[in-house]
Amino acid sequence: MTEQQEPQTRPFRFSGDGGEYFKIWIVNLILTILTLGIYSAWAKVRTKRYFYGNTSLDNAAFEYHAAPIVILKGRLIAFTAFVIYVLLSRFFPIAGAIFAVILVLLMPWVIWRSILFNARMVSYRNVRFGFRGLVKEAYRILVLIPLLPIIIGVILGGIAFLILGGGTIVGVISSITILAFYLVFPYVQQLMTSYYINNRQYGQGKFSAQLSAKKYYAVYLALFALIILFIITIGIVASVVGLTGGLEQMKVMQQSDPNTMNGMIVGMILLIYIFFIALGLWGTAYLEANIKNYVLNHTKLDDVLQLNSNIKVGKLFGIYLSNTLLVMVSSGLAYPWAVIRLKKYKIESTSAIINGDIAQYVNQQQEAQSALGEELGDAFDTAIDLGM
Repeated sequence: MTEQQEPQTRPFRFSGDGGEYFKIWIVNLILTILTLGIYSAWAKVRTKRYFYGNTSLDNAAFEYHAAPIVILKGRLIAFTAFVIYVLLSRFFPIAGAIFAVILVLLMPWVIWRSILFNARMVSYRNVRFGFRGLVKEAYRILVLIPLLPIIIGVILGGIAFLILGGGTIVGVISSITILAFYLVFPYVQQLMTSYYINNRQYGQGKFSAQLSAKKYYAVYLALFALIILFIITIGIVASVVGLTGGLEQMKVMQQSDPNTMNGMIVGMILLIYIFFIALGLWGTAYLEANIKNYVLNHTKLDDVLQLNSNIKVGKLFGIYLSNTLLVMVSSGLAYPWAVIRLKKYKIESTSAIINGDIAQYVNQQQEAQSALGEELGDAFDTAIDLGM
């Protein structure tokens, strides 16, 4: 009788270095500019190989296998499609609008192909990852469900216009439709993340995650409530300052020393601007930490591996804020160090509980994947935040 192995917790490690990555980044940037963008495919592969190669689990690193020439072909097709769209929009607006609709309808296919390609190009211990999701499911999640509020709103608006003959009710219904469209986003995000994880494979092994849309809505509602509360608090503080003579003092100063007063106004506007940037970064950190922790803590590979994530909102916000300041002060030259800091924290906040032998997994025969979907996605900015 074989003795059952005790579960072991293994942290993910990231060994990337800012100075080392700076050399890769600056060479990529210079060669991409000198070759008018052609080298960008090689730059992308070099970057991904660096980050995957410096990410390890249980003393084994990940690998990235995409060929630059394949990505270049996909990127050229994507660039051609983009140029056609721009030219049609400039000289034939109606044709441009039709072409734009066609591109939008193609986006679920683009995203699906991108997921297929990226999954297949990564391996761990010489075993490839894979993806078995169907394109029709991507269309259901990304087209059908988001369009339902719009379709219902258009129908209700048309009926209201025919019956009441006024524009007020139509405007109200339109506003409700737009609100409903935004309210459905957390549900779409949950469906897409489930689609992404539950169709992922590692060799013959299958990933799974039982995710609830309620959790997504709870996170978004909590964020909305916290931001509103924070803004109200700031508003109350500003009102108190004004009522206690702050405004009168500013009027006196305006009359006695206009230049100083104008400088103070510019400073206040700058502070408000910085405040909203910081608030946006905190909101991003809050969403990412809570959703990523929830998703990864519910993700497992068969009964062999269970992921665990422990990202802290405050720590992540601090990295975002300091990275933003660092990049601004350095005129962008500190970007590689900022990226490494962020990657290191996210990766090393994740661990895996291993309850079995990962070596049991072997490669499954999979068809070759085109890079067209991934590069079209890059060209038209169709990346979807899955909280991963």
